[in-house]
Amino acid sequence: MKRYDVIIIGSGSAAGQAASILREAGKEIAIIENWTFGGTCPQRGCDPKKMLAEGAELLARTERMRDLGVEGSLSLDWSSFKKRIDEYRFSIPTSKTQHWNEMNIDLYQGEPHFIDEDSIVIDGHELSAPQFLIATGQTPRPLDIPGGELAITSDDVFDLDVLPEAIHIVGAGYIAFEFAHIFRRFGSDVTLLIRSRALKAFDPNVVHRLVEESKRIGITVRHDVEPTRIDGNVLTLSDDSTLEGVVLNATGRIPSIERLHLEAAGVNADHHGVQVNEHLQTSNPNIYAAGDVANSPNPALTPFAGQEGRLAALNMLHGNTRALPERPTPTIVYATPPIAKVGLTVEEAETEGIDFDVKETDMSHFLTYSRINDATAYSKVLLSAEGHIIGAHLIGHHAPELINLFSFIIQNKLSHQHVKHLEVAYPTAASDLTYLI
Repeated sequence: MKRYDVIIIGSGSAAGQAASILREAGKEIAIIENWTFGGTCPQRGCDPKKMLAEGAELLARTERMRDLGVEGSLSLDWSSFKKRIDEYRFSIPTSKTQHWNEMNIDLYQGEPHFIDEDSIVIDGHELSAPQFLIATGQTPRPLDIPGGELAITSDDVFDLDVLPEAIHIVGAGYIAFEFAHIFRRFGSDVTLLIRSRALKAFDPNVVHRLVEESKRIGITVRHDVEPTRIDGNVLTLSDDSTLEGVVLNATGRIPSIERLHLEAAGVNADHHGVQVNEHLQTSNPNIYAAGDVANSPNPALTPFAGQEGRLAALNMLHGNTRALPERPTPTIVYATPPIAKVGLTVEEAETEGIDFDVKETDMSHFLTYSRINDATAYSKVLLSAEGHIIGAHLIGHHAPELINLFSFIIQNKLSHQHVKHLEVAYPTAASDLTYLI
């Protein structure tokens, strides 16, 4: 049996950040990965998806500018984008393993499972440690219908050598909308199948605008239907209608813990993830969990996974001296146009009994948006009675960058008057900020 100071299960952002801190502190470390080293984000998640989205965004902006004098045709070539993305994502495991080898971290590749509170088995190798970090992330939720295994998932999109002629997307969250817009902009016929409410975490007014824009660019949006079976390339729906083409299961992701045998280690978990306290410590005080697999207040987003990995490592080294900070969570759907939010929604503020005002602004007539012919630009900002921004909700070309400013304002508790007197460059999206509050 090989013994280490810390064994890390997973190799994504949370694992990488924790490994660096623990190794610098002199700990002997092993990292275990059941897929390829480097995690979801750079290999089959946000990074390659954003590379596809860049093409979709460029085409969308060009189309908007046609009425303003832009001429000529522009098209997107799936195979060329895929070649560039493959070069990027296939380099990740090599660069990661080289980095960790240089740090003298032992790497194991295979399917691990606990056999007791301080031991784990991987491909016949028994390893033990006084401390563990579970950072296995999430995996696509199975589509639980006959033939559901025939649907592709977001993990599989980047393996498509040929752009689908038609693709039918089951789901109504980030992944569903982002890939709906990407595939449509690349030239596929796209159907978006929404069982109930779309993008539930976002402001309904913003979501409505995105849905309407989705329809305008040619995405077929069908509400109140769900898949019942897949036979070959034929999808049958709950209203007995059928669709032919590729089916993308975008119904969400679930914690990747099924094969870990957590019960053998005394670690409690449920369908939300591994249960942790404010220090990211599990029900077994010697085992921590961080990133998407942890049932923490943070969303399943890469920056928060990295933060949690660092926090878990420091608590493992120094005792539980650091708690999860309460910070606003900016989040973005990279559709065309993108939508973004940070802070509270109206519904959340009302539930908390907060006294607040709402300012809604149609920004499409602002020079920032009229010069690029963005008719979708809109903001909804929530202001407390004390004059502080408690929530911001945006749609439009500049939403991703503008939401970071709102996040900074909320984090630093800047008042309405502070924001009014910020000096920023003009003409930029930031220079419109004072008119949105």
